[in-house]
Amino acid sequence: MKKYTPKRVLVVGATSGLGRGIAETYISRGCVVGVAARRQQLLAEVAAGHPDVYTAVCDVTQPEACVEQLKALVMQMGGMDLLVLSSGVGNQNVVLSYEAERPMIETNVVGWTAIVDWAYTYFKEQGFGHLAAISSIAGVRGLAPAPAYSASKAFQSHYLEAIRQRAMRTGGRLCVTDIRPGFVLTPLLANPKQFFWVLKPEKAVRSIVRAIDRRKGVATITMRWAMLVPIMRILPNWLMALVLVKKDKM
Repeated sequence: MKKYTPKRVLVVGATSGLGRGIAETYISRGCVVGVAARRQQLLAEVAAGHPDVYTAVCDVTQPEACVEQLKALVMQMGGMDLLVLSSGVGNQNVVLSYEAERPMIETNVVGWTAIVDWAYTYFKEQGFGHLAAISSIAGVRGLAPAPAYSASKAFQSHYLEAIRQRAMRTGGRLCVTDIRPGFVLTPLLANPKQFFWVLKPEKAVRSIVRAIDRRKGVATITMRWAMLVPIMRILPNWLMALVLVKKDKM
């Protein structure tokens, strides 16, 4: 598929990890870039020295206010061709504490949905646009150590699939991309030595941007993880439990 380079890009969750790397990639391409996140100082670092980079401090756990701030940011940018939604929270919850689950639900489901709905409606009214959101391969199966995280990522992938069906009826004017990384060495991944095939963020960012350029519907990052996903889908639940659940902790 022909490479696609948007002119006006908004990245939500742009101050660290994958979001920051994606924002910096589009900045290096000379795009007009909007960066939004909670931490003002880090936003200033991303924008420093770049006159075509605009910032907005917003918290996705306050969805109504966050959407209004994103609308104002898009006006400063002169419009939006691509939105990359990289905001997310992920933690293991071995003791099954609701207080540990709640931030993930508020961020990965409630706030995330508000932004996706706004962005898709914006592009529909505009007549064109590309919505790309970072979910995870964790959404393929329920994961005992991280129930809310895996469930929230499944929600995201199903939601994106549903609105991708709508986008397909627009004759290619709207595009919806579900980015599903494996383990990436970012602040989101606690104790990376416990995991395998942990990707360097630079490699993950390159693969993500390439998938967006190609306007893919679903992109599992990287190929190694893409080959593992079909196996994950068919593993019996008793085997998943044997691998994931430690009797002395759950």
